[in-house]
Amino acid sequence: MFHRIHTSRAPLFSVFLSIVFFGCSVGPDYIPPDPSLPSGYAQPELGEDLNLARYWELLGDPVLDGLIERGGGSNLSLQEAVFRLKESFSLYGARNSDFFPELGLVSTIQKRRRSEGVASAISSPNNDFVSVGGALSWEIDIFGRLRRLRESAQASAEASLEDFRGTLVSLQAEIALSYIRYRTFQAEIDLTNENIRSQKESFELAKGRFTAGIAPELDLRQAESNLNETQAALPALRRSIAVEKNRLAVLLGLFPQEVEPLLNAVQAIPPFPKVESTTLPLDVLRQRPDIRRAEREFAAQHALIGAVEAEWYPIVSLPGTISFEALNNLENAFRGSSLAYTVGPSVTLNLLDFGRRRHTVEAQEYRTSQFESRYRQTVLEAVQEVENALATFREEKIRTKYLRQSVEASRRSTELVKSLYVSGLTDFQNVLDSERTLFSQQISLAESSGDVFQAFVSLYRALGGGWQKQENPMDTNTETGVAGQDTPDYRDRKPS
Repeated sequence: MFHRIHTSRAPLFSVFLSIVFFGCSVGPDYIPPDPSLPSGYAQPELGEDLNLARYWELLGDPVLDGLIERGGGSNLSLQEAVFRLKESFSLYGARNSDFFPELGLVSTIQKRRRSEGVASAISSPNNDFVSVGGALSWEIDIFGRLRRLRESAQASAEASLEDFRGTLVSLQAEIALSYIRYRTFQAEIDLTNENIRSQKESFELAKGRFTAGIAPELDLRQAESNLNETQAALPALRRSIAVEKNRLAVLLGLFPQEVEPLLNAVQAIPPFPKVESTTLPLDVLRQRPDIRRAEREFAAQHALIGAVEAEWYPIVSLPGTISFEALNNLENAFRGSSLAYTVGPSVTLNLLDFGRRRHTVEAQEYRTSQFESRYRQTVLEAVQEVENALATFREEKIRTKYLRQSVEASRRSTELVKSLYVSGLTDFQNVLDSERTLFSQQISLAESSGDVFQAFVSLYRALGGGWQKQENPMDTNTETGVAGQDTPDYRDRKPS
């Protein structure tokens, strides 16, 4: 026996709202991937107490600090990334609006005149028609199509946030690397000028001994050749320093002539900070923006599977119109008797599509697998980049140490051989060889010292250093930001 169940309108309305806002979502729920990582790095270096957010401050160079600070507010690539981020959050906001009804204004004013053949057959051949009202359109998300689309849009917006952070990390590292190369070229120019002065003294010495008839002309010409060869190194160095200054200008969003005052006078590369060599936590890699972006892109694509699967199920919508209509007598258009409306649910269900939806779902699944593979590849490449940076950083420091000892030995050797030459105990060729060796080793030491700093920057860049967890241009009022949008840390978010 069937029993009629009596329900009031309020519970029915509550059930309706529950279906609208808490209906099921078809498709697989997203579970963040957890790639298998090794127990540690093959190249242990640095320490667990890493100042990743502002690592360049460890170098103790106020000029570098100022350049990076300025670049964060004026670099055009970073500003472009901010606008991409705003675009993504706007698209996410548009997806949020899909859950609410859409109401539009519809009005019609028509003056009708029938043809004479039709007018003779009807009683009202000519009339005026006015209709003013609104149209309602509302898709009720019972099976989660809109929820999956919103989930995908949110993940895409968060991927754009990581894209911004990745651009910021790269910008800060590029400014630091360019600045270090600039200072390295300055050091090489100073060393070259120092050797030119020393070789001029040797040239004058050989010239004086030749004039006095106690040394052959060969000594004079060799000294002259050695001096000119060293002087020829200056134009290439000046060209390199100009190129690096121009590169800094682009990174700072400035013209070359505007960068010169920011670099101050010539200054030496500061002593490298002492860093303890202990175990580096591998989990630091999870902070890298490219890994976080790849994970969010994977999540965004994963949600599209459910959005496509939902098309297999009925699409329920609630269309409706309400208007005031009048014929001929327009003065009565807005009276109660002129009110007209249509309202009622609409259900659309596809019964036969010859496999189109099935193949579309399969395509989305294969595309999702591509994004998962891309994510795992990003993790592997990140580990490789850090390993390479650790090895370069460690070995270059060792190389610098030996080069410094070699330079000291060569400098002493040059002093001794000049003294022996003046005493007539050795020939001038030994003086020339000693000077060439000293100059070559001094340049190698300057380059290696710069390479150590560059390896340091590259290591912190590989670790994802250069941004803070709460740093989001959508949260603050800055030159490149806008207030109001809150994006929590999604790495710990559980699947819904």
